[in-house]
Amino acid sequence: MTEMSDNKSPETLTDLLRTLERSQDLRPLARECGLTLRELRKRLARWRRELGIDAPAEPPQPTKAGGAGKKTFPDLVAAADVSECPLPDTGSPVLEVFTDGASRGNPGPAAVGALFRQKDGPDLCIHSEAIGRATNNQAEYRAVLAALEHCRRWGVGRVHLFIDSELVARQLMGTYRVKSQDLLPIYQQVMHLARGLREFRIRHVPRAKNAHADHLANLALDEKS
Repeated sequence: MTEMSDNKSPETLTDLLRTLERSQDLRPLARECGLTLRELRKRLARWRRELGIDAPAEPPQPTKAGGAGKKTFPDLVAAADVSECPLPDTGSPVLEVFTDGASRGNPGPAAVGALFRQKDGPDLCIHSEAIGRATNNQAEYRAVLAALEHCRRWGVGRVHLFIDSELVARQLMGTYRVKSQDLLPIYQQVMHLARGLREFRIRHVPRAKNAHADHLANLALDEKS
């Protein structure tokens, strides 16, 4: 399907949803619906996905926002709103999960972010949540825990985890021991969920490769403040 030009009136439901999602002036509509702008964009993205409209053929990549040097990311449905396994019927059965935790103060106000993606396929949904007061490492573990809880709820069997915290990655892989009594209970919860998976792989990635999850964690902090 070809892109509509900006001055073309929508002729189908596909056109209408895509036009609304690209609109820069959704605030009046969001207010009329009793939603925040972010909630409205999420719902539009979810409806488009549920209707099977324009599912991306490959994972969309972050792009630079004009002049500001900031990255922008596609609007995706919240994982909490996905009741069944989000993996498509075709393609890889592996769910890739990118997680990140953020704390402003260490300890201080903290939040978690997670991106769920089909291996060699599209981005599927996201998780973004403020978790109260925590350290950076606690937030990193809480992000993994939240992601795996969604995976269990969906009945996903094969998960590949990508995380930019070398400490947490090595502890989950068994290279480092968990000595902190603040981290041990969360570590044990994560490992309990991991043992319920048929396949669980962990990979430490540079922060630049985890930008979307980082953005989601900081977005939750910004909205909480």
